[in-house]
Amino acid sequence: MHDMILLSKISRTLSECCSSNKILKIGKVVIAVNSYSHVNENNLYDYLRNYNEDITDESTEVKIEIENLPNQMAIIKNIEGYQYEDEK
Repeated sequence: MHDMILLSKISRTLSECCSSNKILKIGKVVIAVNSYSHVNENNLYDYLRNYNEDITDESTEVKIEIENLPNQMAIIKNIEGYQYEDEK
């Protein structure tokens, strides 16, 4: 249950980051979690594909790094993606 909450928080925060940085699609995202988290590359990818289909596609790469973090905390370390064209 707790990991669903963390997956939801990651999903929501990624949407906000992409919106504020005008990222259309995520090519690669790197997320740090603690060693006790059940969040992994597979379940995060599946969650994002289901709930963030507007900013992900089948080529989106998800990488998880393990760090010394408090429980239920994740850090978005890097987002690589395709940006909207600059408006003139």
